[in-house]
Amino acid sequence: MVNTIKRNSYVNRLSELQTALYILKCISEGKVEDQIVERFIGDGQLVKTWLSVLSDIHLIERNFVNELVITKEGQKYLERYNPHW
Repeated sequence: MVNTIKRNSYVNRLSELQTALYILKCISEGKVEDQIVERFIGDGQLVKTWLSVLSDIHLIERNFVNELVITKEGQKYLERYNPHW
């Protein structure tokens, strides 16, 4: 429980770019939307907005079974900005 509180506290202090990269990283790790929302203390609207933005700029997409996956371009962003989470 303490680990969850620390993580959520950290997530709440992210900048907008860090938030987008954090969500991108979660998707690259195979997390589903509900798991990502959980990390943002249930702020589904925030997560949906960023998922839409990431999809619009082709950093993520849905595969043939409707799962969120990171694109090659999205992977390049993660490597370029190298978030230390």
